[in-house]
Parts: sequence; C-alpha cells; structure tokens
Amino acid sequence: MRKNLGTLLVERGLITKKVLSEALQRQVIFGGRLGTNLMEMGALREDAVLKMLADQHRVPYPENRYFENIPRDVLDSIPKYLLEKHLIIPISAKKNRVTLAMTDPTRLDVIDEVSFRTNKVIDPVVATELRITQALERYLGIRRKARFISTGTAQAPAEIKAEPEAIRTLGKKDIISLEEQELTETGIKSAEPLDMSDLNRMFWSVGTRDDVAQTVIRAGLQVMDDLFILLLKGDTAIGWMAGGKITPPFDFGSWRLGIDQARILDSVRQSREIERGEGAGVFASNPWLGEISTDIPLEVIVCPLVLKKHPVAATIGFSWQRRLGDDEIEYLARIMRKASITFEILILKSRIVML
Repeated sequence: MRKNLGTLLVERGLITKKVLSEALQRQVIFGGRLGTNLMEMGALREDAVLKMLADQHRVPYPENRYFENIPRDVLDSIPKYLLEKHLIIPISAKKNRVTLAMTDPTRLDVIDEVSFRTNKVIDPVVATELRITQALERYLGIRRKARFISTGTAQAPAEIKAEPEAIRTLGKKDIISLEEQELTETGIKSAEPLDMSDLNRMFWSVGTRDDVAQTVIRAGLQVMDDLFILLLKGDTAIGWMAGGKITPPFDFGSWRLGIDQARILDSVRQSREIERGEGAGVFASNPWLGEISTDIPLEVIVCPLVLKKHPVAATIGFSWQRRLGDDEIEYLARIMRKASITFEILILKSRIVML
C-alpha cells in the first residue's frame, strides 16, 4: 500500500508530527494540498516536496525551468477546459506524445480522459499545486472561480421592496453545486430562522470545507440579505464564498485584501466577537466594502469563525431593510460556533487518514 505524503515526510524526519498536525489543520481550513500548506508554513522548500512526491508516486518531476517558457503549441496541445477541470498543464510535446504536469500522476482516469480527448500518449510527471496554478494563470489566465450562491432575485438592493418582518430562505434545491456555478431562483419565505435541529442536521452532513461554507451561507441568509465569507490567512483576507441577492462585481474567489486596510475585520479578529453597525458608518470607515457593493445597506454584521482561539474566517452580512434583533444575532453566533466544531471534526478525520 502506497503511504501518504504526510506519513512519508514524518518517517524520513523532514517534518515532525506536530508540524504535520498544523499543516492538516491549515489544509482543512484554507484548502489546497498538503505540500502547498507545508510550503506556506515555511516547513519545507518546494524542491523537498517535489522529491518526496516523485518518490511517493514513482514518477519523475520536472525542473522549474520547464515552466518558464512553455511554447504556445504545447499549451494548445490539450484543450483549455481539461487543464482547468483537472488542474494540469502540458510542459512539452513531441509528435503524438505530451508530457503532462499533474499534482497526482496516479490519476489514471484523468490521464485516460486527456488521452482520449486529444488522441495523444500522455507521459505524466509530478509538480506542486503552486507551480501548476501559477502556470495556468500566467499562460492561460485560469484563476480560481468565484463561488456564489444566489437567493434568485436579480433586483438591485434599491429595488427590493421593504419586508421588515419577513426573512428570506433557501430551499434545499437552491444550494448549488460548486462545479455547476449556476444561479437558482427561489421565492420561499420563512417567519423565523432555521430551528436548531435543522441546523444541526445541516452541519452534521457536511464532508468538506466548502460544504461548511455553503451551510453557513444557507443558514445565515435566513436572517441576512447578503453574506460574504472571507478566510483570514496571516495578514490577508481572502474571498471564499458569497451568497444572497447581489453578485460581487468581481471574481470574489480570487479577491485579496490586507487586513490592515480592513478596520472592522481587524477589530473582529482581535475581539473574536460579532460586531455590527449602521451601514453608512461602517462603509465610511471601511471604504474597501465599496468593492463588494456600490450601494450601502442599512446594517452590516461581521461574525468571526474562531478555531482554537484563533479567528480563521469571518462573514460579512448585509441587511438592506431592517436591523436584526438580538435573537437573530445570537442565531448567527450559534452558526459560527457550529461551523467551528465542524471544522474540528474535519481536521480529526484528516488525521485519521494519516494514521
């Protein structure tokens, strides 16, 4: 049985079990592959990760120079949609053979699909996720897609009729697949937020970090009109997922913001408590919010997601026609506490896989 990367790195003394545990936690929260997180932590250099991946998968790895000037005819040897779909990139081509850089060169299903679609022989090599994503963006403009869940109405905030007591809700069918990237339509309304039994079932059924984000959005949109989830990674806030009536006017999934530029995010990160304020005042002290919405909501609510006393994410919620009640603020706090526990469960599951 082939050993996983984390186990091999610990066995060969390249990292400690403590470092592996931290990397697994980061992987669950921030996504990406284990090697990427270890490099971001400064625990390993890219060449060390590559050598271990090559040993693990028993395939060669290309030197960095092969990614520096990939010819156009090589890039065109495989359709762009396949490169984006599987996070792969060709680095050389000769007659009917293509050398394909992959994060997981053991994926025979991917190799077979590419070979079938191109009628070429595929020679897989292993490369880091970071190297491949950088090349895809540099040469082909392929970036991480924005993730947006819609409540369905295409109205701008100013056009929404006042519904001071009504709370909009999403039905189960309205939670879209991240791969489909489709907007759904719903007119379902509810008189109160999800009850705790419904909320518990939603969080209990999640299997991935993106499932957690979808659940937070679905639950949060019970009391808010728009919701944006940001990851707090070091000194940077990173767009993760959004939902509601307005679509961000940019690729939210690749959005970056220095936390020192975001007064309210920095405040929430330090206090680890929910903060709320009148929209006009919050927007005035946080001009970066104008990148998310050109219109100003009545109220802005920011909720931290705290994991082991460290804020790792935050939601920014807009309410356009009314101020939330104290019971609704407590409901939002419970959502974030449940999301935090769900992350801990996912981290434990990832550690079990490493045993």
